[in-house]
Amino acid sequence: MRVLIISNGDIKDYNFYKNLTKEVDIVICADGGANHAYQMKLKPHLIVGDLDSIKEEVLEFYKNKGVKIEKYSPMKDETDTQLAMIKAIELGAKEIIFTGVFGERFDHSYANLSLLLYLLNRNIKGKIINEKNEIYLIDKFLEIEGKKGELLSLIPYSKDVKGIYTKGLFYGLSGQSMDLEMPYGISNVFIEDKATIKIEEGLLLVIKPRE
Repeated sequence: MRVLIISNGDIKDYNFYKNLTKEVDIVICADGGANHAYQMKLKPHLIVGDLDSIKEEVLEFYKNKGVKIEKYSPMKDETDTQLAMIKAIELGAKEIIFTGVFGERFDHSYANLSLLLYLLNRNIKGKIINEKNEIYLIDKFLEIEGKKGELLSLIPYSKDVKGIYTKGLFYGLSGQSMDLEMPYGISNVFIEDKATIKIEEGLLLVIKPRE
């Protein structure tokens, strides 16, 4: 089961997400993410959070539509996005796609990036997507589609990443390592319609930027 989580971060081009919402089985809004869902004319399956950022008219609209709403105390350890992820896992998610998780608050953005590690450690597929980026975290292997000339960046998420092998990229790697202090994998380039990345040890962010 694929779950889309919509959070309250930056989303500008709502048309970009139309196809994405058609590719998932369940949509969960993390609090003010419901404001984005409302702009997309999308009925989520669930809204969770302390409800401090959802607009009152949006909340009433979804209540009238019969959307399930779970309200939490603002005195909680988890962020609203973390709560939404936990609910998705409880519902049986095998893949979770996050959007609206980046914004002006770097602390929230970084914490949301760490959710990919939470999923990876539980053998659940995860990715973050917005209009400008598609982000994965891997500890073994990833195959990703792209067009020739598009960019793909590889950035260590652990102190060292060892035994990196790539195929389908202009700057090929055949067993090299990267370290967190001085990554050199920024702005690689697709030379085929598909790229594969394999690593032997460590954690590697794979980021497909859109210019």
